[in-house]
Amino acid sequence: MNIAILGAGIAGLSAARELRANGISAKIFDKSRGVGGRMSTRYAGEWEFDHGAQFFTVQDDDFKAQIDMAITAGVVAPWNARALYLKTGGLSADTGRDRYVGSPRMNSLPKYWAEGLDIHLGRRINRVVKGETWTLEFEDGTSEAGFDAVISTIPPAQAKLVLPADFTEIQSVESAQMHVCFCLMVGLSAPIDTGWDTLRVKELPIDWIAINNAKPGRNGDVGTIVVHSAPEWSDAHAEADRDWVQTVMLQTASALIEMPLDQAPHIALHRWLYASNKTSPDVSCLVGDNIVAAGDWCLGGRVQGAWLSGRAAAKAFL
Repeated sequence: MNIAILGAGIAGLSAARELRANGISAKIFDKSRGVGGRMSTRYAGEWEFDHGAQFFTVQDDDFKAQIDMAITAGVVAPWNARALYLKTGGLSADTGRDRYVGSPRMNSLPKYWAEGLDIHLGRRINRVVKGETWTLEFEDGTSEAGFDAVISTIPPAQAKLVLPADFTEIQSVESAQMHVCFCLMVGLSAPIDTGWDTLRVKELPIDWIAINNAKPGRNGDVGTIVVHSAPEWSDAHAEADRDWVQTVMLQTASALIEMPLDQAPHIALHRWLYASNKTSPDVSCLVGDNIVAAGDWCLGGRVQGAWLSGRAAAKAFL
């Protein structure tokens, strides 16, 4: 078989690796300039920001085995962060499962998993056409034909626009929704010590602050701060003026950190249109006739969910 995979995030890479392990060729297409999806890193001079996924946790035994190998390879490290939660009543420890990060940056893990795969970047899919074989039509007017099957791992809002209307699970794709998230990146000339590495907050325009340079393997000579907006606030202001969004987030984060972040030498804002799950089909993947929809959104989000969903999509053809 020859399978086309839409999306080079964790789900797409997981699917391709599972297929390759079973002797099936797969070609991955992604609109971005690099692999990893939201397991991504933004570069700006001497500053680097993990502006998508901040960390991930491990519960599944098979996923743990993959992460253990990645740790041995030096591309993943445990993050024993000083984590606090600010809610009504004051600060408390933000506890939970052990946290892991890509090292020395978040995209180190997807780059490691991408090694040896057939990946084509800068290819934005426009339509998937079903015939004797499957054809992919791209936004630039080009196309590729001859695929026996298609695995889509792109967000549901994008998938419903490109997948065939007669896909048997198209209603489940259409009903899945994701939250918007704005990421504010602040670069400082020197590191700071706030007494914590991550701060989770409630009932504010933002819900997360991370001292990015506190993660393992990061540049300790400069300060890097990542701020994520709260899901409901983000949805309500998805199309708001970016300067206004940046100002609100800067003011909120400055008050919490107790320093004027608007004076920082580097400030940038990124909008993730499809960041975290609002509604999910809560299945590993959606299987049709030689076409499968998968992604972290199928299993409620998270890096592990993306990996499990991609593997399940591949196994649908095995």
